[in-house]
Amino acid sequence: MIINEEDKVNFETSTNCWICRKDFEEGEVRVRDGCHFTGKYRGAAHQKCNILFSKPNFVPVFFHNFSGYDAHMFVKNLNS
Repeated sequence: MIINEEDKVNFETSTNCWICRKDFEEGEVRVRDGCHFTGKYRGAAHQKCNILFSKPNFVPVFFHNFSGYDAHMFVKNLNS
């Protein structure tokens, strides 16, 4: 993980999780969260939040105004 002095200070002084925004409770495990693509430090997080955090592996696509076209055949076969 790429972490500099400013990031180290940020981690040590953090009072809340950057993912869920809730405060750290006494005795809770706090971890350094980093991006798996860039390796950069993102912030202090609860251990559970860090484990459950993930980026979706799909891109949502929205269609509109297909009423006047034969697009129903196209849309029907998208998931095939």
